Amino acid sequence: EIQDILRLCCREVYREGDGDVPTVEIVSVIPYGAGTSLEGHLSFLLPQDDSVVRNNDIVEIPSSLFESNSGDSQLLKNEKKRVRIKRKGGISIDMSNFQSIGELSPGDGFIKVGAGVTRNSLNDALRHTGMQFMIDPGADATLGGMTACGASGTAAVKYQTMRENVLGLTAVLPPQTIASASNDAGSGLKKPRAVTCGSNALKNSAGYNLPGLFVGSEGTLGVITDVTVKIYPVPSHVIAASCTFEDLHTAAEAVTTIRMLCIPVSRIELLDEMSIRAFNQSVKNEELKPMDEKATLFFEFAGHSESSVMADLSAARAVCVDDFEGSNFVSATDETTRSKVWAARHRLYYSSIALRGGGDDDGNGATSQSTIVTDVCVPFSSFADIVSATAEDLRDMGVFGTVFGHCGDGNYHAILPLRSDDTEEYKDKVFKVIELMTERAISVGGSVTGEHGVGYGKKKFLEQMYGAAGVSLMQTIKTSIDPWCIMNPGKIVDVDLGLGAMK
Repeated sequence: EIQDILRLCCREVYREGDGDVPTVEIVSVIPYGAGTSLEGHLSFLLPQDDSVVRNNDIVEIPSSLFESNSGDSQLLKNEKKRVRIKRKGGISIDMSNFQSIGELSPGDGFIKVGAGVTRNSLNDALRHTGMQFMIDPGADATLGGMTACGASGTAAVKYQTMRENVLGLTAVLPPQTIASASNDAGSGLKKPRAVTCGSNALKNSAGYNLPGLFVGSEGTLGVITDVTVKIYPVPSHVIAASCTFEDLHTAAEAVTTIRMLCIPVSRIELLDEMSIRAFNQSVKNEELKPMDEKATLFFEFAGHSESSVMADLSAARAVCVDDFEGSNFVSATDETTRSKVWAARHRLYYSSIALRGGGDDDGNGATSQSTIVTDVCVPFSSFADIVSATAEDLRDMGVFGTVFGHCGDGNYHAILPLRSDDTEEYKDKVFKVIELMTERAISVGGSVTGEHGVGYGKKKFLEQMYGAAGVSLMQTIKTSIDPWCIMNPGKIVDVDLGLGAMK
């Protein structure tokens, strides 16, 4: 079905009034998972006005690009044909029906699933096996979407990211040719390619890393239909803990030390003072208690031996309390109490929005739709300085926001809620915070995004990060696979409409 849809997204039609010049209609395609992405991946963008080939331009293209009912090119390869290039809107393909979950073979640490399977539904299906898919981006995202956006989340400090957890996948590629006007509704045409890449083995050095090309491609190279991912044994013993610090920099330094000492942690999260304040204001008539409004680390330790998990907890506690003068170090083993220890982290997104009037009766308060969430990732040696600088930017500019991080891998975020009555001057300050945050990450050799992806929100920073040659290589990959710029145009890199096909 996906192949049939994509085949019809690049076709020749004759319109009244066009004379002898047919129109090549190109329909953009954006695959849709659960709608949880954060950097503008789902927005429909037209090609830039300064493109070499613009919308409605008349151009000459090789006749070999036109495919007839026989599946062969229509005319001789060296002939040219004049056509009008017309971008005719776009469609979104709902991938939620791709719900297959493969059989789990005894002893195997992988499973093949449809792109529409969500993280929670996969783990529900695996519950009886003692195995679990461990990548946790927070939202109940689909496996196809997590693959496309290169997701990770709180558990990446132990289980890494989707890039390391995808063994193989199947993707339908966009068409390379134009469906001829002489063809009836696409019947008899050669379908776009479906590529299956990777293997079920945990190691694979055979050829180019094709699964890695699609992980993080954000729907710009094709439609992912199934994914083979790693799964892991569910640990027998889990302990949650938290510890407060006098300032954000000290808390971040404690994280770096814990990681450099190779103390095993399953999760380690950092919240700044404003994050804790947002949590405290969200606690009303509940069993939860307000916390000291200080920078706080949240830990999870897990393993298959109680003694080993306790030893990990003790080692982390020594670093936090003895080396960095942390206080209020608390821990819990039962699930109910563990949830309470981590409550501030679990509630952070919505409590941050509420602190800027979310739910206000006047209708001007921040909402999830008006809230910007952005991220960067930096080396450990720079983490404390960079994350502290972002918190200082918020204070100095008078911008409300919370700073938190999956700090075990140097990845941190800012939640920046916007009200509908915010001034343009205030909004400019918000985007200035994002710009400074991103440019600092680049300056220390970090990444403009650790897990959210590029979309169009971070596109302008890629040349600073990779240089012009790196961006040019990405453009070459894009135009080679998607010469008509059908797949999610305007994301990651800018390319000219149809220029890849006409070269």
